[in-house]
Amino acid sequence: MTGRIRRPAAGLGAILLGVVLLQPLAALARGNALQEAIAAFEQRGFVIRREHPRCAEPQLFGLYVRGRREVVVCPRGNQLETLLHEGWHAVQSLCLRGTPLLGSDALLHQLGRRDRRELQLLYRPDQWPREAEARLMAREPLDRYLQTLDRACTAAVPAPPKAN
Repeated sequence: MTGRIRRPAAGLGAILLGVVLLQPLAALARGNALQEAIAAFEQRGFVIRREHPRCAEPQLFGLYVRGRREVVVCPRGNQLETLLHEGWHAVQSLCLRGTPLLGSDALLHQLGRRDRRELQLLYRPDQWPREAEARLMAREPLDRYLQTLDRACTAAVPAPPKAN
């Protein structure tokens, strides 16, 4: 083979340029989706914090502050997925009173192998249904997630007493 340098086809250059240009657009779209999700949670009375002392823990992406309508999203990882995951833990606690919305068998069958393995390694068996449900809900499209949140939390609000 000679010492010639091969030039990529013109189409490949355009594709590579497109990929380079689309990466910031994808990040921008994720940022917009995150802001939209934060606004939706805030409209529903949640406080979303972007800073918390526990965010210094290198493996922590976020947390739900138990007993409060407060979710912390640390500045790392997929922040939208973290918000939806931890937000669902809030729904489970405050609205569903600890009862998963989906049955355990259905949950575990919908999870991938990696998620099932992490559940086994990181959580006690009694925590699996709640964690599995939060993982699945975090992957739902935002509109469907919010509809499910609203149904779960509306059903949990007791009706006002009737006047006699």
